[in-house]
Amino acid sequence: MTSTEAAFVIAKRVFHEELTQTEGARQLNEEFRLNINSAKIMITVYGKMMKGLEFKRALSVPDMSYYLARIMSENDSKYLPNAVEALWKHIAYYEKRNGVTLRSLRNLHSSYLAIVNGITSFNELSESFDEAVKNAMNLTEGQRKKRISQKSVIPKTKPVVVYVYERNPYVVAEVLARAKGVCERCEASAPFKRKKDGSPYLEVHHKIRLADGGEDTVTNAIALCPNCHRDLHFGEHNKALQADG
Repeated sequence: MTSTEAAFVIAKRVFHEELTQTEGARQLNEEFRLNINSAKIMITVYGKMMKGLEFKRALSVPDMSYYLARIMSENDSKYLPNAVEALWKHIAYYEKRNGVTLRSLRNLHSSYLAIVNGITSFNELSESFDEAVKNAMNLTEGQRKKRISQKSVIPKTKPVVVYVYERNPYVVAEVLARAKGVCERCEASAPFKRKKDGSPYLEVHHKIRLADGGEDTVTNAIALCPNCHRDLHFGEHNKALQADG
């Protein structure tokens, strides 16, 4: 374990009040020969990042990059927006105080800000699509088919760090309505009901992937139980459906 890795682990324990800052700094000094003041800075910066607060004493760019990567991976992105905000506050403070431009830290900040914005955009897009499907399920079959005919069969894309297809919620709703809660591949009932609305849980799969030029249409889609859906993507018989279609 490097001194940076150890500092992160100990700073995390201090943040959760399992150690005092003094105890953590002493441990880093004794086990990794870190200067006491440097150890305290590394502990303090972690706490500020988790809370989104300005910190005045900086870490090196590699250390800051390591902290951001660990915060993102260990907390499922929950604290990443705080950490990115804290980094920007530090950059603004330091540049104003010293009349310099911290290009490396700015680049690091830009990279993680893009990740934060992408996570936010993707979550918002996913929630919006789920709501659109729910609304589409409340329409009649005729109304859905009319909406389907008004939509392009080639879906648009939206940038969310990576590109995702903006699928037609009326197609999803029509396929789910057609399935009536039964997997259209194995013919078993949906394995459970959705927590938010009690509807049978099935997943809509495109026979020809949108990424391969497949159309976002009812005829190119099928409602599957999660097991069949994973099998088609990752199983040995992942081409069976296309052969049957």
